[in-house]
Amino acid sequence: MTPRFLSRFTILLLLVLVVSFSASDADARRSRRSSFKRSSKSWSKKTSPSKNVWGQRNGGGLFGKTKKSSGYAKPGTDKKATGTATGNPKNATSKGYSKPGSKTGKSFSGASSFDKKNATALKKKKAASSYAAHQKETGKFKQPNTTSEKRSYNSNPIYSKAKKQGDFNYQTHYQRRDSYYRGRGWTAPGYAYRSRPRFGMWDAMVWWMVLDNLGSRNSYAMGYHHANDPGYQEWRQEANRLAEDDTSLKAKLTELDAKVATLEGTPVQADYLPEGMPPEVALAATAMADKKASKPEFTLATASSGGNYTYFGNLIKQATPSVDIRIRTTAGSMENLRLLANHKVDAAIVQSDAFQVYRRTYPNTPLTASEQVALYPEVTQMIANRESGIQSVQDIKPGGTHILFIGPEGSGTAMTWEGLCLQDESYRKIKTRHASYESALTRVMEDPNAVMMFVSGLNSSLLNKAEDEAKRTKKIRLVEVNDWDFNDARDTRGNRIYQFVTIPARTYPGLQKGFLLGSDVESIAVSAVLVVRTDWARKYGSEALDALSYAIMESKPIIRNRTNGLTR
Repeated sequence: MTPRFLSRFTILLLLVLVVSFSASDADARRSRRSSFKRSSKSWSKKTSPSKNVWGQRNGGGLFGKTKKSSGYAKPGTDKKATGTATGNPKNATSKGYSKPGSKTGKSFSGASSFDKKNATALKKKKAASSYAAHQKETGKFKQPNTTSEKRSYNSNPIYSKAKKQGDFNYQTHYQRRDSYYRGRGWTAPGYAYRSRPRFGMWDAMVWWMVLDNLGSRNSYAMGYHHANDPGYQEWRQEANRLAEDDTSLKAKLTELDAKVATLEGTPVQADYLPEGMPPEVALAATAMADKKASKPEFTLATASSGGNYTYFGNLIKQATPSVDIRIRTTAGSMENLRLLANHKVDAAIVQSDAFQVYRRTYPNTPLTASEQVALYPEVTQMIANRESGIQSVQDIKPGGTHILFIGPEGSGTAMTWEGLCLQDESYRKIKTRHASYESALTRVMEDPNAVMMFVSGLNSSLLNKAEDEAKRTKKIRLVEVNDWDFNDARDTRGNRIYQFVTIPARTYPGLQKGFLLGSDVESIAVSAVLVVRTDWARKYGSEALDALSYAIMESKPIIRNRTNGLTR
């Protein structure tokens, strides 16, 4: 094989590769989505709190995994219990119970201000990152920005149409703008950076893009409809200056004038933009930053007006001034999930065991993928008469003489009991009755056969009342809810439904008083979970979700101190 043949063969091979690459690149450009959509990467920036806040539970939304659990397994069946606390039950089986060691269970501890400090640090970091992105972008241009008074474009219909949700972030703005142009296969020519980054209210790139797409009426019509706009005139003067040393640019400007002239007589549209271009892309970043933010509407379903859910909802509302949060009081978790499923609310606070009960109750009305974050534990607190002989839920015999009061119909307590029955059908054989918590407490004090259950954060008004009665009469006690058969229960998304906790002896000295000293009480807890519809997060963007995330981080220590047993 001669050297000449090898040389020709190499050239031919290179030509084939170039043609193939060009074709595949063109196909890629055509298939690339060109609509104005935020990149998924914008949801996971290191400076954003949302990934850490909403990624703790699997809701199948922006941060949740899509893998589903097949359900739950009990210790001793086909899956060994792993334990949610510092120890594991010994010899636990699905047919019986063996009390775990004395150090098992998750103890409540004081909530520090770490979350709030972390939120403040993240805000500062995000602000610094935003400013750095702006400095980097404007640093690409040789000419500095000119000062444009807001009043010169404040009434412009394009400026009015642009949406600014929550706190403005330069980094996110430039990411979205660049994503829009990449989706159309356009990159800025080199001479654009010999100029300025903005002209009046306009981002400079919108005009350089127009100049590179003169084959489309949709593009060059911009020059016709905005011919009298001060920002456009400023750009045209700058383009003419650059064209003095650039014949190619001068030819494009001449062609632009010729194309614009063909539209003479067409009614002028002050709000004209190329089809599919969002006003946020056309406007300069600094113009967007100066714009007054519109508040996203956010309806949050809680529970009764005096409960912890509504208290926490109001905390978030106070900490999120950039979002229009509206609190909707309800009957509790099941109603909240129905409201979410029917698009009646944007978010809700529910118990972690509600998802499984809802799924069993309404199998044909699925919940859409949603963001989830656990707020605080809600403990199953069971009170019995001291003459009943009941020290643990295990002492309540199915079909026996005891009656368990499980709260009003539709209450969170009733739902938790239904969840326990779903995990272990033998619980259904226990006699239960619905009643208000106050009347149930009265019944327990009077009747040795009565037991009551209440699911809430610690030191609720009801338990404080029970504590006062225990000190006064010494008739009632707090009993353990320590069935470790529920240790591995998980919802369909793989989230653990229950956690085992230890209520410290000092929490309720009267209710927990033993023969000589007070004793810790082991129980199971569910989590109060804030669920936000994913479509709300997508609609209003990462800025709105971040604002909500900061508020959650700042409010958590307050609600934890309210519910963890250290304050009364």
